[in-house]
Amino acid sequence: MRSLVIHPDDASTAFLAIIYEGKGWTVPDVQNISKNALKKLIIDHDRIIMLGHGTASGLINGYGTAFKIDSSYVYLLRDKICVCVWCNSDEFVEKYKLKGFYTGMIISEEIEANLFCVNTKTNEIATSNVLIAEAVGKAVEVEAEDMVKVAKDIYVGEGEVFEFNRQRIYHTDLVV
Repeated sequence: MRSLVIHPDDASTAFLAIIYEGKGWTVPDVQNISKNALKKLIIDHDRIIMLGHGTASGLINGYGTAFKIDSSYVYLLRDKICVCVWCNSDEFVEKYKLKGFYTGMIISEEIEANLFCVNTKTNEIATSNVLIAEAVGKAVEVEAEDMVKVAKDIYVGEGEVFEFNRQRIYHTDLVV
């Protein structure tokens, strides 16, 4: 399976590189790629792994507020296996009826924990971040129906941040 990783450069999501390091997947410099070149890469791959910060409207382009992946890519993503790991990607995936593995609001920073009244410590968040990346990295290698189970079996820890994030790991085979 040909896998494309779209992971905008952002120090606060660098831990997500655990998901794809050493796997031989295509990992372009998405900060400097044109929209047409990115679309061509999406067309040429079977699985599209999108990682970083985002909203219900799509994956944010690194440190800025512009989107790297938004509704203008949906027509290409519908025929792909998608892995969407950004905050509120569940709303994006469900709205556009994409298929694959995805997350809801995932706490990866203290400010997010405070916003959602999740009692946690900085070291718990750091541990959670590494563990969720490891869990997703393993989950994407198994059969679709087992992805969530594998991710949740690996992503286990003490504290509210773990419980909050575990409840927001999903998979769907929904196809339009």
